[in-house]
Amino acid sequence: MKPGDSVGPYILERRLGKGVTASTWLAKRTDSSAPVTPLVLKIFDIAETDSWKPLDQFKREADTLRALNHPSIPRYIESFDATVEEHMLFVLVMDYIEGETVESYIASGKKFTEDHIERMLAELADILAYLGSLRPPIVHRDINPRNIILRPDGHIVLVDFSGVQDAIRTALYPGATLVGTAGYIPLEQVSGRATHRSDLFGAASTAVFMLTGRNPADLPMRNLKIDLSGLLYISSRLSRVLQSWLDPDPDRRSLSASQAAAILRGTAPEPTRESQSDFAADEVRLDRIAEEPLIRHSLFSDIVRTLNQETEHPEYPSALPSDSALTLQDLEPGLYIKMPRRRKSALSGLAFFPVVWLGFVFFWTSMTMRMHAPMFFPLFSIPFWIAGIAMVKSFLKPALTETELFITPDGLLKKTSGFLSNAAQQYRVTDLGAANVRQSAIRVNNRAMKELVIETGTRTVSFGLGLSDRELYYLEKRVNEEIARVKSLPAPDTFVD
Repeated sequence: MKPGDSVGPYILERRLGKGVTASTWLAKRTDSSAPVTPLVLKIFDIAETDSWKPLDQFKREADTLRALNHPSIPRYIESFDATVEEHMLFVLVMDYIEGETVESYIASGKKFTEDHIERMLAELADILAYLGSLRPPIVHRDINPRNIILRPDGHIVLVDFSGVQDAIRTALYPGATLVGTAGYIPLEQVSGRATHRSDLFGAASTAVFMLTGRNPADLPMRNLKIDLSGLLYISSRLSRVLQSWLDPDPDRRSLSASQAAAILRGTAPEPTRESQSDFAADEVRLDRIAEEPLIRHSLFSDIVRTLNQETEHPEYPSALPSDSALTLQDLEPGLYIKMPRRRKSALSGLAFFPVVWLGFVFFWTSMTMRMHAPMFFPLFSIPFWIAGIAMVKSFLKPALTETELFITPDGLLKKTSGFLSNAAQQYRVTDLGAANVRQSAIRVNNRAMKELVIETGTRTVSFGLGLSDRELYYLEKRVNEEIARVKSLPAPDTFVD
């Protein structure tokens, strides 16, 4: 087909894009009496496919758009079959959306401000809230920068509903064909179990792309989750939404689309001090995943754990056990504590899982290359290589890392060093609060493990996961005594942050 060709009652003006089996064209009606408004024809040529699945997706998109009515979704005009030069075509007609995709906007060298990203993500959340309110809910399955058009007025439109499916179809056919773009699809979608919360992940990944200009699959990951620690200056509103929506566990993407939109617009109720502390604790638990394998447990057990923490009143031991591997040294003033590398991780028996994972990914990648499959297929395995390496790292790190605490008149310094990484956290002495032994989010044999948690302003620092109760309670006593002592000393002249 070429410009000037007629397809049904429309004349093609110029091609806008070309996919594997479908192309999009700017067109106008041949009827001179019809309103002169630009339209988009999405044309599927059945001769360009060897499978019925793409045709099924094309017709599903037409059926979906026919039922949708939202200002940020292209308006359905009609769909029909046509024959042009002995080619059987299926045609979908929609309103033309003027603007450019988020991907092309960034590719041209332009950048978004954080305020603009918040507004765009709030609008995208409005769209997803609408799709989720339908019965059954609609799952787009391919939220990414290519499918979001930025109009000249600054508002967005979500396009390309070819991968859409409803919640009922997902429940009945969990092994559905994989649809999505690498870097923007969560793990449950890879296994064919996409839900409305899968689109939340795609929206958050798109926001990360707008912040960094990079595909999320190329960014550092920590335990299957994009590591946002490099984004130092994002607002608390944006951070709160991204932390929830980027979680690899769909059950932990607890913010609904409508709640996220309100947060991003600043109209949601301000969180209380308690909820802010809980949120900070959640962030600490996410950071701790890289240090210890995590076994999640229910909200009910979280509540029970909190009650237990409030009612525990231990007897402090007078000394460390004789067989303790901990090193304590008085710094006069101050205290130095060293927790050496552990020879055996608490969950080392599960270490075979990442090996099996990587073996399967290697098999997939090598087979696609040997079969000379399109380059997309071996490239698609890159996120799974990253995930497998992250899992291997999380299982090996406890055995390869030692942790040190320095409590001095300058403040608290926590250092972790090992074969895989080195890191340091430093806090002012004025920010130091109480140290308490608490149950962690990690469970072994259905028993919550304990750790020492030190208050550091609005955040906390954890230490000693896997130590015995006697070791932890001795540390609680010594750390609290030393913090009180260094805080009572005259403040140093300078502090290096």
